[in-house]
Amino acid sequence: MDSSKYYPYNIPFFTDKNFIDVKFINNEDHIINIYFVDKDVLGNLAGMIFPHSERKYQFPENSIVAIITDKNPNKYQCFIKLRNGMTYIYP
Repeated sequence: MDSSKYYPYNIPFFTDKNFIDVKFINNEDHIINIYFVDKDVLGNLAGMIFPHSERKYQFPENSIVAIITDKNPNKYQCFIKLRNGMTYIYP
């Protein structure tokens, strides 16, 4: 297990799922929240990226997430089908 990688909330690293490596970079002055999307419905909070920081995550394969900022909590910034090895930069 790599201690520099984070796992989404409520998904233990020892679960019997295949994971992919992704990286998020937040260049804004506010927190971005990452939520799971399941069947076009906003799901549970998966993680948070603090202002001017980056985090490496391991998400389950075929994950779709929504990005929502603290600045505009009622607006989806984007939806992303995560791909292995990708870096997602906001904005």
